Amino acid sequence: MRRSKTQLKTTSKKIEDIVDKVISTFKGIIFKNKDIISGRELVGGGIVSEETESRLLNLKKLRKLNNIYYIWDYNEEFKKLIFSYKYNRKKNLAKLIAGLIEEEFEYIIQKEKIDFIVSVPINKKRENERGYNQVDEILKRLNVNYVEIKRVKNTEKMHKLLNEKLREENIRGSFRIGSDFDFKNKKILLVDDIITTGATLREIKNSILDDIDRKVFINSRNRKIAEAGSERTKNRKTEITVFCLAAAREIKMNKGEV
Repeated sequence: MRRSKTQLKTTSKKIEDIVDKVISTFKGIIFKNKDIISGRELVGGGIVSEETESRLLNLKKLRKLNNIYYIWDYNEEFKKLIFSYKYNRKKNLAKLIAGLIEEEFEYIIQKEKIDFIVSVPINKKRENERGYNQVDEILKRLNVNYVEIKRVKNTEKMHKLLNEKLREENIRGSFRIGSDFDFKNKKILLVDDIITTGATLREIKNSILDDIDRKVFINSRNRKIAEAGSERTKNRKTEITVFCLAAAREIKMNKGEV
């Protein structure tokens, strides 16, 4: 009896979880594992203590700012969590994070009637160095289908650019939508880990809308209508919502929208 792709994916994830746990336990024995937030020594395997996991659970709250959903504030505690996940190669934190957000994530998908989930890509150099895309790993743990768009430009790290205009210039032209995807009149959920000013997510949104317009132009029999921006905007019913793990102070102060 042949197993479905979903069954094979689930089995693969279970095996990966076991391998991660063995590696984590082995490292814990040799290097003395410490809680990534409190810094206290952990007995045996694991990355966070029960107290830390409980605190993350208590701090989470689904909030909405215009078209942006987020669960945590980007405070010092969450910075430690995401820094370890992204830069210290703590890939197995994806399982913990997915477990903490799965209920809220499912709620958003149902409420917004989402057709496509789109993950924010990182550039290939960083992905090769890290070994994974942190957003993709969480989505895999949530066992949802998602679309991967292309990042075609290597940029400066956004957290190093404090000026919003510099961030927008840095990220401009960085994304390309594959020809396989037709987002016209669909409801899309963009997923990222942190939203600071929203520059990256706005650029992806613009890339998606530009791609829709380009395809309308190519497929239209009456190109004069297709070239009329006002007509394209009027006929476009694509809706874009954003979900991030945490929101920084900047986006809240600006009451931003993506």
